[in-house]
Amino acid sequence: MQNEIRPAIVQAQYKENQKYVSLRKQAKHYPMMIVISTVYPCNFGCPNCPYSEGNSELRSDYQKLNGDYISESLWNKIAEESGPHGSWLRCTGGGEPMMHPKMVDMITFAKQQGCSVWLNTNGSLFGPNQAGRKKLQSLLEANVDLIEFSMDAGDAATYSVVRPPLKGNSIDSVKRWENQTSNIKFALDYRVKIGSSTRIVVSVIRQKIIEGKLDEITSFWLGLGVDEVITRKFLSWDDNTNISLENAVDENLYTIQNQKANPKDPCVWPFERLNIDTLGRVALCGQDISFRTSHLFPNVNKVSISEIWNGPTFTRYRELHLQGDGASVSPCNNCSAWKAGVRDWSHGWIKVLNTSGEKVRGIYKEDLGAEIQLSTPEL
Repeated sequence: MQNEIRPAIVQAQYKENQKYVSLRKQAKHYPMMIVISTVYPCNFGCPNCPYSEGNSELRSDYQKLNGDYISESLWNKIAEESGPHGSWLRCTGGGEPMMHPKMVDMITFAKQQGCSVWLNTNGSLFGPNQAGRKKLQSLLEANVDLIEFSMDAGDAATYSVVRPPLKGNSIDSVKRWENQTSNIKFALDYRVKIGSSTRIVVSVIRQKIIEGKLDEITSFWLGLGVDEVITRKFLSWDDNTNISLENAVDENLYTIQNQKANPKDPCVWPFERLNIDTLGRVALCGQDISFRTSHLFPNVNKVSISEIWNGPTFTRYRELHLQGDGASVSPCNNCSAWKAGVRDWSHGWIKVLNTSGEKVRGIYKEDLGAEIQLSTPEL
């Protein structure tokens, strides 16, 4: 068994479906995207977040392991290896990335190494105070490739329910909403002012709390001027959390009738992205937010990402998925997202980059008569 992704196998098995072939070149020797859990503490207590109190014990588990924050040295190691490959580093995790005291410096360093950076944030620490604004300005000046503001709402009342502050924070809900929208407005304005290529997007989780409001929410943010509104499928993360799939607004997505007991189409995740936590542990995929599969891989603190990506574990899982036998192994056999078709080959993240990129190019061309270069993976 060769320690690499083999395009010939994909072409032979799916010769009539080119979508399985088109992404193979960029991920043959190194992941296209590295999803990094940068922090676990958070200043919000969102009801459907897999890390919120009552939904899992993951935050307390990482605290016990001294894993609240990724070390700057580990981040830099990842960035230095990933830069020459032009890989995307996705800053996310079990908490709010901007709570990391070195987040701005780390993103700036990664950009200097040649990485593309996607920042997932609730946006609350970007202002309106001067210190927050300075952080946002610095990221835009560093040309962070994309800032995703996780909002889930288009009005103050809904926002107070889906994105509440931690207990004890008594800030007025209307004021919180005004602060959040002002942060995003500032990002949009400052981007053009300095000629930054940063995409500004908002994301919304398709949860029952916002049932019937999705179109209204999307229209609000597009009207404000963001480059794209991402509507994410609801996830329970299976047995990693206590979250019920019944909270999904898409009622039929996870029904027994819709779930495929033995999906034949391979899951895309092992073929394009790699997940790393604050401790340098690697998970087979993003569904494994507890990093239970980390024992299958060496730690990134000790070996290169390339060794892991081209190693025996990923190779074995890819082979099984390409043979239509991915459901024969754990944790794939119990993955609700893959069986529901959520982990498919439509490549939502690349579509987001393409759509938002076109919006940014249009803004610069129409308003400033200028061309702007953006980083977008090829399909």
